[in-house]
Amino acid sequence: MKDFDFSAPEVLETLRDWKRIRYIGSAISDFQAQPLMPEKWGIPSISSDWEFELHKRITGKHSGILANPSAIEDMPNFHTHMEEYTARSKELGENMFRFSLDFGRLCPSEGEFNSELMARYVRMLALVRANGQEPMLTLYHWPMPMFLLQYDRNEERIEAGGWEHPDVVKHFRFYIDNIVKYLADEDKVRMVLESEKFTKDVQDQFLADGLVKYFLTINEPTNIVIDGYVAGVFPPFKRGKFSLMWKAVEKLVEAHDVAYDALKGGIILPTGDVQVGVAHNWTHFDGMLGDVIQSSINEKITDAFERDGNRTDFVGFQYYCRVTVPSLYQPFGKFRPKGRYYGSHPGHGDVYPEGLYKFLKRIHELYPQKEIMITEFGFPEGTDKKRPYWILETFRYVLQAKKEDVPIKGMLLWSLVDNFEWERGMEQKFGLFSEEELIRSLTPSIEGEIRSFEVWPVITKVITDPSPQSLNELQLCYRKAQMQFEVNI
Repeated sequence: MKDFDFSAPEVLETLRDWKRIRYIGSAISDFQAQPLMPEKWGIPSISSDWEFELHKRITGKHSGILANPSAIEDMPNFHTHMEEYTARSKELGENMFRFSLDFGRLCPSEGEFNSELMARYVRMLALVRANGQEPMLTLYHWPMPMFLLQYDRNEERIEAGGWEHPDVVKHFRFYIDNIVKYLADEDKVRMVLESEKFTKDVQDQFLADGLVKYFLTINEPTNIVIDGYVAGVFPPFKRGKFSLMWKAVEKLVEAHDVAYDALKGGIILPTGDVQVGVAHNWTHFDGMLGDVIQSSINEKITDAFERDGNRTDFVGFQYYCRVTVPSLYQPFGKFRPKGRYYGSHPGHGDVYPEGLYKFLKRIHELYPQKEIMITEFGFPEGTDKKRPYWILETFRYVLQAKKEDVPIKGMLLWSLVDNFEWERGMEQKFGLFSEEELIRSLTPSIEGEIRSFEVWPVITKVITDPSPQSLNELQLCYRKAQMQFEVNI
């Protein structure tokens, strides 16, 4: 375990540099924060592949969602508690909040766009803006509309996914065009703001500045195709279909280009162009096949989107863990290697914060002209005993990369609140809070212990207002988290 001193003078110098890290915040996705959408706002109860699988799981049928059904009652309700989410984000000192729109919910049938739901998303943007924060909006975060799927109604089984549909890009264009038209329509936006009791002056300010500047077109294209067409654990649950995987990549790149052009051409901001990127995810692979997978999967898929650099304004980058390939051991078994630490689920790989530093350096090497936005990092851990240290270690390596002139513009934690982690449901705890803690009361730390929600605002303070005092406080948190980690490994 390597030591680090956050209070060292060079750390303050790095944070005060004119290229300082500008944004610090958290991220959620619409489906994960609201897996069960109430049957109102004109949304059918099953509008996407993930809702289709969740419905099967709830009703006791075979499903790609493996989570314990008893955890369903614990699922979050973001649309009900938007105000609490944004208020807590502000309380933590975050100056950016990332959330997503949902393709299936906004386009529940061919040629239909749900303007009533879009108004709710505009409301969310306004709540973030009202907090003095910068929203980041993800346009596609995995669920696909049911009308783009091919499925066996009798067997209740998806047979072909949305990215295999011959007209998927046409329908994605319809989705994006309607989003852009809505955001660019001053009358529609003002009507939402008026309904939420924003004053005329605040409305004018929001419209003058623009509600949202930062967009991510596609979230984790690598995971979409690997988990959907190679591992077969995500819809459409196909295993070893490499040819379909690359066809899906081509469609995703087309979809990104459609979104990029629509955003650049349709949303005019007085403060400058909208900023558009893709949220790439790299897993740190080691072992005999690690380098091969890194170059042939991680880097190849990323370059399919980034290309010559003219189709993105920044590189969105997400990192979680390390995986050994091929793996000859069980993470929680007797063959577990020394010096590797895991969160609450072995399938997530081992926690390796230094991997983020290595990847930030590599991304900068590949795309030296681009700023990098760390759009997700995080750790699943139910007890919250080790995660405070992991968060601080990650920040330590971000600072190291920044010191070495990697242009990191911001970093977002996954996640503010425990959410529905796809096929694992509510079993993996990534949130700083449970939703019950968020809307009611916090669970106080036991004397001598520290929780992640206590560490994170100290980091946000260091980013937004670096000083010797804030760094000394961070160093105290680090020592406390380090001792707690050592006791619990």
